[in-house]
Amino acid sequence: MEGETKVCRSLRGESGSVLLIVAAAMVVLLAICAIAIDMANLYLARAQAQRAADAAALAGAKAFITTGCTTGGCNPGGVQEAAGRQLAEAAGAQNIIAGNPASVQDGDVTFSYPSAYEPQITVLARASVPTFFARVFGIANANVSAQATAEAYNPAGGGKSPIAAACLKPFLVPNCDPVHTSPANPACATSGQGYFFDPTTGAIEHPETYPTGIIGMPWTLHSNAGPSQWYLVGFGGAPPSSGNALRNHIAFCTPAILSCGDTLTTANGKNVGPTDQGTNALIHANNDGLNHGQDTIDTTIGPPFPITGGANNPNPALIGQVFYDYSQSPSVVTVPVYNGSSLPPAGTQVTIVGYMQVFIKDAQHKGNSDDLDVVILNVSSCGGSPGGGSGGTTPPVVAASGSPVPIRLIRPN
Repeated sequence: MEGETKVCRSLRGESGSVLLIVAAAMVVLLAICAIAIDMANLYLARAQAQRAADAAALAGAKAFITTGCTTGGCNPGGVQEAAGRQLAEAAGAQNIIAGNPASVQDGDVTFSYPSAYEPQITVLARASVPTFFARVFGIANANVSAQATAEAYNPAGGGKSPIAAACLKPFLVPNCDPVHTSPANPACATSGQGYFFDPTTGAIEHPETYPTGIIGMPWTLHSNAGPSQWYLVGFGGAPPSSGNALRNHIAFCTPAILSCGDTLTTANGKNVGPTDQGTNALIHANNDGLNHGQDTIDTTIGPPFPITGGANNPNPALIGQVFYDYSQSPSVVTVPVYNGSSLPPAGTQVTIVGYMQVFIKDAQHKGNSDDLDVVILNVSSCGGSPGGGSGGTTPPVVAASGSPVPIRLIRPN
């Protein structure tokens, strides 16, 4: 009996020890679970902060284009920095980190200029994230942040990568400046015209604001280039120059992404009617001429040039409002630039040597022509070497719809 009593006492003692061990283990396990939950929440907040920083950097980089400095050369402290900060902060506030808008302050936005045509913006997005279980240890909040850098890339500054454009419109622009005639471009069909950009170096010849330079300069698309040639491109269809195909390629996006060095086949014929109809559909104008529901632009201020949303702007929030984001206006398009040589009758092939961003003010049916009154916003050359193209070995940097200058996130060294 005495032996059995001792065994029972021993078992009861071990049972008590196991309870203590299990209780201690439960505390440790709960602590680990608490830390895991808080860490997972912080990792999620960190990912949200990175998305906010990426969005803010890309939004801020738009200012390099709207201010024209990617065409004129961006200088430290220029107007693009104030505009870039405003866009970055607004985009940051639209992104949520742990249930609250991301914080992007003036001091969180910085600029750098590896070259005048390759400006960069760096944005730091941050937030204070409340904890769940870490409060037990006196940690009520944890700070998370993320950084992103975006750049606007124009090879006019000597860049080597080819660029490509999405949603290119089927209008050809010769590299022939009729206003700034020096240095003269001997390739132009009309003598005495200058370059928009140097074909050897890719440098923009007159990067200032009009009338000194080309930013804000008036231009006419679809002017008479010669017999059966009206500075039009046949992107496809049956045949490429058919009126219906041309009308659709003006009004809507062609699916092809066209790169520097690619060849284009010119459309044969003036296509009066389809050009006018496609353009009015593109800019949402009810009729030819100004003030028929399309957006308007004021080139007396800026750049950036203020755009006022027309009554037919597809975004109801922009109707009657002044805005500076060119991507919000259907009237802002990108067209290809070729060397400017005389175009022989019937269809011929030309090579893309650059791109031009224009604002289409209106279309005017004038006898044998459908004239499109536009304003030049930006110009991008192919960097003096159009090479690459769709069959090149270097992947092109693709510009978004409506822009001749790509904006991209980068990882600086």
